[in-house]
Amino acid sequence: MYGKSENAVYNQLYIAMITFCLTLLMKVKLGYRGTLLEMLNWIRDDWTKPMAMFISEVFKEPDRSSSGRRRPEHERIFEETLAQYEIGDVFHLDDLLYDPII
Repeated sequence: MYGKSENAVYNQLYIAMITFCLTLLMKVKLGYRGTLLEMLNWIRDDWTKPMAMFISEVFKEPDRSSSGRRRPEHERIFEETLAQYEIGDVFHLDDLLYDPII
């Protein structure tokens, strides 16, 4: 869709509105609780599959679970670094490869 004429722009707007409405309609009909963008991504990925397979893919349980990104314990790292500084053990802090999390 590379047209720059007035009709081409109107066609692009109509196609965008039709896509939005159809995605919203499919989301409501299926009872999908995710976002519209997620629903659009599902449609984009699985548009060649049969509808029954598409629905099973959308509502499939995840294969693995994640507890999310682990946050470093900033207070513990600070306390250890402060204790090292107070006893004079600071030469390793000049090393660029030093990682207090390890």
